[in-house]
Amino acid sequence: MNQDGSKLIADDEIDLKELFKTIWSGRILILFCISISICLASFYLHNAERQHSVSYFFQPVAADDGAPNLNGLSGLASLAGVSLPTAKSSDFKTFQILLQAEEVAAKLMQDQKIIKQIFENEWDDLNQQFKEPSLSATSKILGPIKSLLTGEDRRDYMAPNAARLSVWLSEAFSSSEDRDTGLLKLTSQTSQPDLILNTMTRVTTIADQIIKDRFLKSGRQSVEFYQAKIAASRSSESREALAQLIAKEEQKLMLASNGSFFVAKPLTTPTVSLYPTSPKASLVLALSLVLGGFLGAALVLIRKVVKNV
Repeated sequence: MNQDGSKLIADDEIDLKELFKTIWSGRILILFCISISICLASFYLHNAERQHSVSYFFQPVAADDGAPNLNGLSGLASLAGVSLPTAKSSDFKTFQILLQAEEVAAKLMQDQKIIKQIFENEWDDLNQQFKEPSLSATSKILGPIKSLLTGEDRRDYMAPNAARLSVWLSEAFSSSEDRDTGLLKLTSQTSQPDLILNTMTRVTTIADQIIKDRFLKSGRQSVEFYQAKIAASRSSESREALAQLIAKEEQKLMLASNGSFFVAKPLTTPTVSLYPTSPKASLVLALSLVLGGFLGAALVLIRKVVKNV
C-alpha cells in the first residue's frame, strides 16, 4: 500500500515536472501573447475616456420639534380631507427619491442649456431642434441581428422628454444614505464633471423646492381649516386653542418660506477628483499581463496535445 502511494506521488511529481518543462519550452509563445495583450491594453488606455469622481454630501435640515398640539382636531382635519403639516423624517427619503424622478426631470427640462449638453449628440444647432442621430456602422449591422434574435422592432426616435431625462439621471449619478451619520451622498464617475455638478445642483434645488411647496400648500389648507372652525366655534376655549394653532402654523409657514433649504442642505461644496480615477492604468496593465500569460500557457499546452495525437 505504501509502495502504491509512493508510486502515485512519484507520478504526480513527474507530471508537474513535465508540465513545467512543456510551459518553459513554449516561453517564446507565452512572451509573445503577453506582449500582444499589453499592447492591446495600452491601445485601450490611450483611447479610453478619462473619468473623474464627483461627490456631493447633504444633511437633513433640522426639523422643528415644536409641533402644534392639535387637541383632537386632527380627526376633524382628516374628515375634512386636510393633511396637517408636520415635520417628517421620511421627507429626507422622499428628497432622495425625487432626485431622479420624472417630476424633477420635468422641471429640469425647462433649463435648455443643461438639456442641450445632456443630449448634445441629438441637438441640431442649425435647425435649433433635436433630431435622431445618425446610426454608426456597428449599429447598422447589430440592429437587424438584435431584432432577429429578440423579435423586437427598432424603436422610433423619441425627442428628449421628462421620461428620457429621468432615465439619464438614474444612470448619471447614484445616491446613498449613510445609516450612521444620516448623510446623503451623491456620487458619479463621469467624463463631464462640470455637467454632472450643474445637474446635481439643479436637481437637488428642484427636489427641495417641490417638497417645500407641498408643505406650504398643506400648511395653508390647515390654516384655512382652523379659520373655518374658529368661525363656527361658540366656545371661547376652542377659539383660543384654534387661534394658537393658527399662529403656530403661520409661524411655520413664514419660516419655511424664508429658509433657503427646507429638507436637505449641502454639507460641503461638491468635489471633483484632482486626477482621473478611471480607467486605472495599473489595474488594466496587470490584468493584461495575467491574461496574456494564461492565454500563452493554454496555447502551449494545446499545441503539445495536438502533436501527441
